[in-house]
Amino acid sequence: MGLAVMVLISTLEVAQACTLSMGYRTNARPPLIEKHPNSDGLYSQLYQKAAERIGCQLKVVRKAKKVVLKMLREGQVDFYPGFNFTEKRSAFTFYMVNGLPGGDVGVSRDDLAEVTQLQQLKGRTVLSALGSPRFVKGVPGVREQRLPELTTLKALKLLGKKRGDFFIYNRSTILYTIKQNSLKGLKVHADCCGGNKPLYLGFSRQSPHFKGVPNENYQAEQPLSVTNFPIQLVTTSVAYRFQQALAQLAEEGWTQILYGRHYQ
Repeated sequence: MGLAVMVLISTLEVAQACTLSMGYRTNARPPLIEKHPNSDGLYSQLYQKAAERIGCQLKVVRKAKKVVLKMLREGQVDFYPGFNFTEKRSAFTFYMVNGLPGGDVGVSRDDLAEVTQLQQLKGRTVLSALGSPRFVKGVPGVREQRLPELTTLKALKLLGKKRGDFFIYNRSTILYTIKQNSLKGLKVHADCCGGNKPLYLGFSRQSPHFKGVPNENYQAEQPLSVTNFPIQLVTTSVAYRFQQALAQLAEEGWTQILYGRHYQ
């Protein structure tokens, strides 16, 4: 057997031995992931790239969300691709920054000057859905019009008809809605409403790829959070190397390019 063939076989064996499983519910959430059984989308592209960087392969497991969370809790899947931090979830999950931009942005017609503070909206009307956060509550001179069943697309169309001046919502949802519906005459205000915030994946603490040790910098008297957590990753673990690969992709600009390809 030739040396090249032996090296190839050895490489394949390593990749097969290191499989990272991503769990996600069965319904679609474009452009992040398509409806089961098709798992194409930004999530698979991002995490496959990171897995390959550390000599692993990605496996996608699609089940009902309750089932996936149970599997995550028990270590039957390694991670959930987009996971908001809660104290309850942190009992079985370790949070990693995935490199994707999060947070809320504002959108208006394109004739409005750049908004970096909500006080600049004095004399304007902000649209919001019933039950959604009240971003401008208490801001002097800003009117808030709360509407039932206000979707992002409906809100953006109302802005275009001058039946409101401003709308605040999740960055990715707004960008994707504008792109998918080819909406014109709108302006996104990226720094009006808290700026860019990191998004996280949740890595199972029962995964065979996870290994943690006590975090000496943890401050028990401070609230539990992603940045104040009692456990840190062992640097020889697959989970740590996966975390570092995601950080490298973000630092190199690859993640932002991928995000722009899907959202802008």
